[in-house]
Amino acid sequence: MTTTLSPANQAISATVRDIGRAALLELGVVAPEDPITPQDGAWVLEKLQRAIDQHNARMEMIYSHSFLQFNLQANHAPHTIGPQGDFNLPIRPVKIVSASFILNAASANPVDSPFLNMRDDDWWAANPLKSLTSSIVTDLYYDAASPLGNCNFFPICNVANPVRLEIWNSLAQAINLNTSLGLVQGYWDAIVLDLAVRLAPSYQRAVSMELRESWNRAMRIIQGNNDGPPRIETSSGMPQSGRGGRPDFNFLTGMRE
Repeated sequence: MTTTLSPANQAISATVRDIGRAALLELGVVAPEDPITPQDGAWVLEKLQRAIDQHNARMEMIYSHSFLQFNLQANHAPHTIGPQGDFNLPIRPVKIVSASFILNAASANPVDSPFLNMRDDDWWAANPLKSLTSSIVTDLYYDAASPLGNCNFFPICNVANPVRLEIWNSLAQAINLNTSLGLVQGYWDAIVLDLAVRLAPSYQRAVSMELRESWNRAMRIIQGNNDGPPRIETSSGMPQSGRGGRPDFNFLTGMRE
């Protein structure tokens, strides 16, 4: 076993080989003293890669967000994001959670503007003047294309100015059986048990009630930590309250108020 704890017992690192062997042990495919075979190892690696890829697309599995600063190119649209894009990242973001246009960037006290609105494809389709330019950006529609996402800022910024994007931090992908994965609290058991459940059909093993309950419990711990309650917005004049606004349809009268 090469699973290790940090000297302060605050961080966990486990190889793909050990995660896979633990999952097969949960299913009763291997005995505690048996090593993982090359054939089993190859299948375990693929299943784990597919599982992590799926987890990275689910908000409730994302344990942290990053706030990254990028520089806009003047009169350029859209800005691509991902490997070798205008905003260079190892992988294109599944989602951009929020964005800020940075004012007074060259000063000692730059300010993240609070009014850069995240927009959807319906808003972008209805925008009649996509080529409008300005020195200040007020909106962002993110098209999560692949392999590069497209950041459609509006208006198109006519000066080189920084923006700050809030994106999901993805789980590290498993490269090979010797890849050591750093696991934050709660993920070690969840990854092992999730892999065991995914491997069960391949080995013609039934998922026992005990295993399924342990898997459900481990996943609930992660999802409960990551997926907090939604923030309520009103139109009462509170700061940032105008993004959604209160609905104006009265279901009792069938009329708008």
